[in-house]
Amino acid sequence: MEQTKSFYSLTNDILLRINTYETDSSTKSFLKNYVPFLAEKPDQHSGWTAHPPVEDTNPTYTVRHSIEFLKHPYINFGTSKCRLEFLTNERNNTFVGYQTYFIIFLFDNKQEAINSFEGFCKEYDKLSDSKNIIKRSDKQIAIFKNTNGESLFERVEFILTQDDLYDNKYKIIFGQILDSQFEDYYSGEQ
Repeated sequence: MEQTKSFYSLTNDILLRINTYETDSSTKSFLKNYVPFLAEKPDQHSGWTAHPPVEDTNPTYTVRHSIEFLKHPYINFGTSKCRLEFLTNERNNTFVGYQTYFIIFLFDNKQEAINSFEGFCKEYDKLSDSKNIIKRSDKQIAIFKNTNGESLFERVEFILTQDDLYDNKYKIIFGQILDSQFEDYYSGEQ
C-alpha cells in the first residue's frame, strides 16, 4: 500500500475519488449511467432547490449496480480484482437516490486477504483517533474514525470475510458506513 498523507486522502483514493469528483473515466461512465448526480461536480453557483413531494405511491426498491476492475486505479492492494458497488433506490426503473456504496477487494487466498486487512489497519491506525476491531464468527470488522479531519471522510469500515461462492477465496468490503440492514449484500454468511 502506498504511503498517504492523511485519513481524508487515503479514504478518498480507496473510494475511487468519487466524493471529490476526480475519479477515473471508467468509474465516471459507470456513475453517469447509474448514479448520475455523482458523475459531475455541481456548479458552484447553484444552490439547493425545493421540489413538491413525490406523488408516485409505487414503492421504491433496492438495486445493486457494480463495476469490476482488474486493478484499482489509484492504489495497489495486492488484490486479484476489486468491485465498486452502489445500492440505489429505484422506482419504476428510475433512480430516486442511493443508500450506500462500497468497494470489495477480492483475494485468491486467505493469507493475501489477511495481509491486506492488516495493511489497511496499519495505515488507518497511524491516521485515526479512534479504532474498533471486532471478530465475529469468521469475519473481522475494523472501524476507524478521525474526528479531527474532513467531515466527509471521518469514518471508514472494512470487513474481512470469506467469498460467498468460492470457499478458498476471500474479500474485504470497504466503505464509510456499511449499514447492518444490508449485511446480506456484504456477505451471505450471518
